[in-house]
Amino acid sequence: MSAPSEPEKYSVDEIMERLKNRPTEESIDDGELVIRADGSQAIRVRKRKRRSQQPHKERLKSHRRARMIQVSLALILVLTAVLGAGAAIVFANSAPFRSQFLRKISESCGANADVDQFRMNPTSANATRLALRWPEGNALRDITLRNVKADISLSSFLGQSLTGEEVTCTDATMVLQVPRAGKPVSDPPATDQTPPIRFKCYATSKGEMIVGDPAAPLIRMQNSECSFYPVSANDRAQLLLNRGDIAITGWPKLRMDRSHIEFRGPDIDIVVMRLRHETDIRGVFELAGTVSPYAAGRVSTLAIRLEAYLLSGIVGPDLGRLLSGSLGNQSGRIDTLPETKSNFLNFTPGSDPQASLAITFHNSLTSSFEVNGFPFLFGLSQTLADNWFERPNFNSDVSGVLHRAAGNVSLTNLNFEDKGRMALRGTLTMTPSRDLSGNLEVGIADALIKTSKSPAMASLFGPPQDGFRWLTLTISGTTAAPKDNFRELFESAAKATKSEPSKEIPTFEELTTPK
Repeated sequence: MSAPSEPEKYSVDEIMERLKNRPTEESIDDGELVIRADGSQAIRVRKRKRRSQQPHKERLKSHRRARMIQVSLALILVLTAVLGAGAAIVFANSAPFRSQFLRKISESCGANADVDQFRMNPTSANATRLALRWPEGNALRDITLRNVKADISLSSFLGQSLTGEEVTCTDATMVLQVPRAGKPVSDPPATDQTPPIRFKCYATSKGEMIVGDPAAPLIRMQNSECSFYPVSANDRAQLLLNRGDIAITGWPKLRMDRSHIEFRGPDIDIVVMRLRHETDIRGVFELAGTVSPYAAGRVSTLAIRLEAYLLSGIVGPDLGRLLSGSLGNQSGRIDTLPETKSNFLNFTPGSDPQASLAITFHNSLTSSFEVNGFPFLFGLSQTLADNWFERPNFNSDVSGVLHRAAGNVSLTNLNFEDKGRMALRGTLTMTPSRDLSGNLEVGIADALIKTSKSPAMASLFGPPQDGFRWLTLTISGTTAAPKDNFRELFESAAKATKSEPSKEIPTFEELTTPK
């Protein structure tokens, strides 16, 4: 456009004059100043001749081509990996792979395997149920796992093995079969070959173990946390148990506190198995030793240690009620005494284990024992005019030997003593039908005999010995209604001491009737 001060129209003479007097053209850096036909000025830029080859442009093109090649190769590799992974996943969830998987399980543990809804991906393998069953003669009968999940390694898709860190399941049931008489017992030999299925840990939060026929098992453990490690620090398989409820035929119910078990060839080493009474969290019942499930006829022995354990938790609540009393949580607790010939549980693996238990015990430091329910205690409380004898409480010096075998419970070498008052010694036995038998030596302090109002007491008890005068009683009846012969012995002694008409000598009923 023309400058604002210049007129919009020029005459011909003015135009010619401007053309004659135009300034000298000067070259500028970016172009050349030119005057148009209408007199306006403009800058004309010279067209630069483009060179056919420029080094920096060539380098840029080369870099772009290389990047395109790299991206293409990466896409090809990713696509190949995706296709390969997809093909592997499809194959891993196919019928041929499932058959191959079951065959690997059989090779690894020697059991027939069955699986439901098996699924597999590059990071895990899953199944709603996995059942294993061993042939006749093995200690293991079958194992059933539900909602199984295995963390597998990527190499499981590429190789012939299935490996990983851990296999977990929501619940598991294991049945151990006992050897049968006349039937061969199988001891699976060790192999040097690497099993095709290898995981570092097998775990469940709710495990159940059954020994014997599931309909009437010898031992049943439920609701236990189980962890099995095929290879541990000492190159042995380990089984760790926590919690759980244990039911043993003919025994009071127990609770699993914790257990550490190792497998050494055909033998099972129980490093420690800590049990507790079903209603008590304080007392401890520990077992340790070796079990040989494949050695028919060989007796297995487990050492026993008790610490503040309830006597009723071993002898049963019926017999325990007569000896432990009801003095609260501190009564009736025992500890084992270190004895070389006692404190053992012996049994023979089989349908008839013939388990026998022997424990030498004494009362715990802060525990007391209350004896009650026997008729002679009431007779003593009346003849001696002291209610303490009706339910005598022994705070110290309580000891004995406990035996359990064939359903029978025996307490031998019993020694209950309260210095200055009373002592009990002898043997007491309870049968599976709760029948009682045994002999108890009852010791009464001589001073109490002398102060008794009944002259028959002096002749009823023997001469002083160990600070007491003694009487031997025969125990019978049942745990619900114990019996003894104190009344018969007292009446005989009363007749022997009679020197006046019988009506002047008080009868047993008169002496024992509360006024």
